[in-house]
Amino acid sequence: MRYILNKKDCSFLGKGKEGEVYLTPEGYALKIFYRKSKAISEVKLLEIASGSRFFPNVLFIANNMVLRDYVEGITLREYIRNNGLSFNLSCEIIELVEEFKNLNFKRINIRNAHIFVNEDEKIQVIDPRKVFSKNTPYPKDIVKILVQENLFEDFLKHVLEYEKDLSSYWVEAYDYYIYHSKKSYKINMK
Repeated sequence: MRYILNKKDCSFLGKGKEGEVYLTPEGYALKIFYRKSKAISEVKLLEIASGSRFFPNVLFIANNMVLRDYVEGITLREYIRNNGLSFNLSCEIIELVEEFKNLNFKRINIRNAHIFVNEDEKIQVIDPRKVFSKNTPYPKDIVKILVQENLFEDFLKHVLEYEKDLSSYWVEAYDYYIYHSKKSYKINMK
């Protein structure tokens, strides 16, 4: 099979620290990384998570370019601000975090900019980074969104309704967020 892809035919979606993203005419996401090693690293991670509904599927990798499924939707914070926090969305958040744990990710945290919610309240993640090397045992950024939008208490009610055994994890996640969001200063007194 031969596939010719011209960047000029694609729509620019955005760029970040590691590269640029385009939407192909066929509706796929084309990521052009600045470094080939970053492309390889992302593909390896997406292949590990290939059975998960929370991650896009990779179609192919060529040098520093990756063609994968396009993830539709808006960021988690934007979705919550526009639509509120339903029980179904809370379940998606819970299941996403449980999936990270099942995949043995050491880094459970993921930035808001990388969590997309579609119109059916289904979550998908883009740009998962350092999930096996950086240790963050709680979804600090998700908790931050829920706290800042005054919805963490509602979320905990949903957790209790969905799977009460998980409530202690989310309380610990809240404590972790509070602890790590405080600025601390060391003063050396002699």
